[in-house]
Amino acid sequence: MSSKSISHFSIGITNGNDWVSCHPLSIAGCMIMLCECGNGYITINSRTFKISEGSFAFITFDMVAVASDISDDFRAHFISVDFDSTQDISFLINSNRFWKFIYTTPVFNLTDDIYNIALNWFSSLDWIIRFSSVKTAEKIISSEMANLLLIIADQVEARLGVLGKQPNKNRAWSIATDFIGLINRYYTHHHDVAFYADKLNISPNYLNIIVKRNIGTTAKEQINIQLELVVKMLLDTTDLSVKEIANQLHYDDPSYLCRIFRKQNGLTPLQYRNQLRKET
Repeated sequence: MSSKSISHFSIGITNGNDWVSCHPLSIAGCMIMLCECGNGYITINSRTFKISEGSFAFITFDMVAVASDISDDFRAHFISVDFDSTQDISFLINSNRFWKFIYTTPVFNLTDDIYNIALNWFSSLDWIIRFSSVKTAEKIISSEMANLLLIIADQVEARLGVLGKQPNKNRAWSIATDFIGLINRYYTHHHDVAFYADKLNISPNYLNIIVKRNIGTTAKEQINIQLELVVKMLLDTTDLSVKEIANQLHYDDPSYLCRIFRKQNGLTPLQYRNQLRKET
């Protein structure tokens, strides 16, 4: 991987060699990627997408993404944005349809003319970070990211129509989205609500109330949903044993993880894996 970083952004080119096999990609805030050549597959929230020349990927902090079968000639331009800047930029987007599109279609193909524009956009980012001061580069790149999201949102709205009244983005909404971001950062080590409440400087009970009102689940249920997605993905895309998966997620007792998984899915992890492979 070749990249240049300033405090909130990292821009460069990846060949996929820096992605750890069978492990979720590390996404601090969001990552935008444009494939220039080669191909591979990326599983996002248990759905697999092919990524090849002309593919555009938009992966956010609350997605669980695992890359696989990356070809030797794979090459993709990327920009990675930290959590705080992602929050600041995403707050500008009022289109519900944009976010629905991103979460249902995180990888999509560009037409030839848009692909060339996107390549030039990445080249301009590289030029900015090379020849501008850090302060100037951060300001311009932040603006460029906001403009890109606004343009995509505008295109999505033009094609799909306006949803209507948008939800108010108040303090409770901000806490709920911060909580989702923290889960993405710490889910492998911390499974208790109290840890996240402490990070947000609120009580576990208040965190549960806010998450329930804004997301529709309790904080603990949301933690378990994240863990369930990762377990399913690792069962589907790797040959790791249940014990090895439990170790990766820092469960001292694999049987406890099995009980949670069975409660959520009606199957043990091994039954789930065997069912998947039988269907395949």
